[in-house]
Amino acid sequence: MMSVSFEEALLSILALAHEPDERNILLPDALSEVTSKDVVADRNIPPFNRSAMDGYAVRWTGNEEARAFGIIGTLNPGGTWSGDAGEADCIKIMTGARVPAAFDTVIPVEHAEETTDGKVLFLEKAIAGQHIAWEGEDAKQGDILVPRGTILRTRHIASLAAVGKWEVTVYSRPSISVLATGGELMEPWERASGAFIRNSNAHFLLSSLKKTGFTQVEYLGIAKDNREEITTKIRAGLSSDLLLITGGVSEGDIDIVPDCLRACGVEKAVHKIAVKPGKPIYAGRSENGGVVIALPGSPVAVMVHFQMVVLPFLRKTSGAADFLPRPVWLPLAADAKNKGERKKFALGKIETVGSSSRVVEIPSRGSGDFVSASRADGVIEIPMGARLLPAGTHVRFYPVF
Repeated sequence: MMSVSFEEALLSILALAHEPDERNILLPDALSEVTSKDVVADRNIPPFNRSAMDGYAVRWTGNEEARAFGIIGTLNPGGTWSGDAGEADCIKIMTGARVPAAFDTVIPVEHAEETTDGKVLFLEKAIAGQHIAWEGEDAKQGDILVPRGTILRTRHIASLAAVGKWEVTVYSRPSISVLATGGELMEPWERASGAFIRNSNAHFLLSSLKKTGFTQVEYLGIAKDNREEITTKIRAGLSSDLLLITGGVSEGDIDIVPDCLRACGVEKAVHKIAVKPGKPIYAGRSENGGVVIALPGSPVAVMVHFQMVVLPFLRKTSGAADFLPRPVWLPLAADAKNKGERKKFALGKIETVGSSSRVVEIPSRGSGDFVSASRADGVIEIPMGARLLPAGTHVRFYPVF
């Protein structure tokens, strides 16, 4: 079977995403959720003319440093002050307090000196309107602050709180089942001896899903390499919106997962991608609309393609507008090689030299080398057909780990 390019395969997998439903949640539960409606300013921001410094509010004339001013009041945040003020009057005002209509400029306390007779001298010339955050200068009432499709980060939570958005409308998250396959696998709590390998892939996926905010997850355990056991667990996993499988998707005699998926009514969309690691990646859709993504059993392929394939799919099917991984462009610290024609995602680590950063490829003994992967900051993209990228070449680096 001919391999398709990574880009073609990713487009085909993303096309399997469905339109999510909506639900309402409270603000404390909103982190990592995806907004399904625009969040707008409920009033001007700032909502009033606000002092940006501790100091003295005056009515600007341009000659503030030429005479002493009388202090006719003090205003703290949340307080009010009303009254008339002459050209030589001021009030002491604190950061965050509302600037009364009688004043239009704030002189910082650092540029002032109070006298023993209750007056204040200003030591520097003032600029009209200085040190005031003017009503509506950040946003006007009705302005969109957090667009629909935004994955809510902590910075967005602050914006939602600031506009009184205690109940937030978000997209529903998909349900996910995770299945590991392989006759050689044992769980971390089991005593492994002989020709066994501990099941790291499933636990990497489970922790990665938790970290990225996907909590409706069922772990189906390990299926050994026989059709009946794999098929039974696949049928159980197809009740979820996404079934994630590791292992059994290559071309060996015991790589029977694609056949088992076909027997369960899954229609293949992708199988075999021109990428390293991860060539045997499989994706398809079941008769009931559930999606299957099956990754190779090699730990590095699972680590890389959770970030490069699975997470973009999950974000898209959760309604996110920005769902693709974002690269940064960095120079290579040394030559990077690719032995084949496939696109390569090489393990990389960021180095800082003086004030500059660069990325260096981490030597790896193959897609099973999880030890090297644990030292990586992300992956370097070596384009399809490129055999050598010389030191100094700027490359796409995905800081996904």
